Amino acid sequence: MCTYSSRRIRKNELRRQKRAVSLLIFFFITMLSYQMFKPSVIEACTPIEYVAVIVKQGDSLWSIADKYDNNTTDIRRYIDTIQQYNQIDNTDILQPGDIINVPIY
Repeated sequence: MCTYSSRRIRKNELRRQKRAVSLLIFFFITMLSYQMFKPSVIEACTPIEYVAVIVKQGDSLWSIADKYDNNTTDIRRYIDTIQQYNQIDNTDILQPGDIINVPIY
């Protein structure tokens, strides 16, 4: 024989279990959709194109990087990328008239 309070307790327990299962399913679906739609590291770091820039008097890698950076990465990393792509070891060797390729993301 079930009393009213025991049925009520059982009903509340079932509600809690349903909520917990619903929250777990929601969390799982959210995480799954996040994994499906986030860009991979390769996509986020692969340049779309390169722009040939002619170095002018007073230009530095910093000023060139600042001009073409779209705030997707740290400016220092962007400068490193420019140096690596153009095989520049030292920023002092930039001369007016030099042509360097700058990645555009």
